[in-house]
Amino acid sequence: MAYRPSAGRNRRLAGGPKEPDIVPLMNLFLTIIPFMLYMLVIFQLALVALNFTPSGGGGGGVQGPGGGGAEEKKIEIYIMDRTSDQGLFPGFEIREPGQETVKIEAADTEKFRDDSGKEVIRYVYDFQALNEVLKKIRERNPSQTQISVSPYPSVLYGPLIKTIDLCKHNSFTNVMYKPVGIGYF
Repeated sequence: MAYRPSAGRNRRLAGGPKEPDIVPLMNLFLTIIPFMLYMLVIFQLALVALNFTPSGGGGGGVQGPGGGGAEEKKIEIYIMDRTSDQGLFPGFEIREPGQETVKIEAADTEKFRDDSGKEVIRYVYDFQALNEVLKKIRERNPSQTQISVSPYPSVLYGPLIKTIDLCKHNSFTNVMYKPVGIGYF
């Protein structure tokens, strides 16, 4: 006894070839790309916070700047944001050994409201005056490569990065980030 062939055997695909479902792939990309961008920002912030200067110990035969053990001056730029009992003022304070401390007041203030509706004052720093001071320091110290930038805790990220960029623009290739140590007690 012979059985007849099944009905589905000869059925052709109705509607042409089936297209692949790319929704899961798109969901994967929509998850991975923002995560990678987020990690990039965290990595950039971590690089700014790290200090990659040699520690002086551990050997390796590396001499200081100049090769003959010559020490570079410790030039420091302090970025201050708000006035407090410690005599701070909003602006820059540049300290160079053998020179008088240079103080650059903030150029202006901006008032705005944050997300909670609280009024916040943001200082507008005088980066042109800072650039002129850095040019004068460069003229006095043509071989100086190291400078440290020390922001106070209330200073925002933008002024810190602009200050570092100005230092690099004035040929200070080794810009160190050194947070100000403030004790709360």
